[in-house]
Amino acid sequence: MSEVALRPSLQRKQQTVNELREKLDRAKLLVVFDFTGVDANAMADFRKQIRKKDAEIKVVKNSVLYRACNGTELYDKINVFEGPSAVILAYEDIVDAAKSLKEFLKTSESAKVKAGLLDGKFVTPEEIDAIASLPSREELLAKLFATMQAPIANFVRVLNAVPQKAVMVLNAIKEKKEKEEG
Repeated sequence: MSEVALRPSLQRKQQTVNELREKLDRAKLLVVFDFTGVDANAMADFRKQIRKKDAEIKVVKNSVLYRACNGTELYDKINVFEGPSAVILAYEDIVDAAKSLKEFLKTSESAKVKAGLLDGKFVTPEEIDAIASLPSREELLAKLFATMQAPIANFVRVLNAVPQKAVMVLNAIKEKKEKEEG
């Protein structure tokens, strides 16, 4: 028996679901947010900004998103798939993407985070907000570098102090002898 051919519209929908699922599997962080009240120009600017952070935004139908989330912890949370939904898929720096979203959502009173997935685990809006409050990757690297450099710098100061003290002692002895002679 031959396979039943899908209508072209169903094929397109299935292809969209599959593409979104592939991106969802690749992403370290997925955030579903309601973009009610967000200006189209602001959303376009935000898309450009988020692309620079190795992330992307997709505005998708809830039914497509629901099907793409099949097999994830988000699939059981039906209330996430109500109302207008956009998805941020962060592939590298999740903190930077979450911070950008937090700043962007401040521009609209009605737009809000619905939920998300962090490495396949369900995260609440509060947890996403906590992620956004973490220091960025660059800040963490700078702190790590400073922490690693501190013992070396202290050791160099100690090594410099030994000859410096010897010179100071010799100088004090010289001054004492000059006072005794003079």
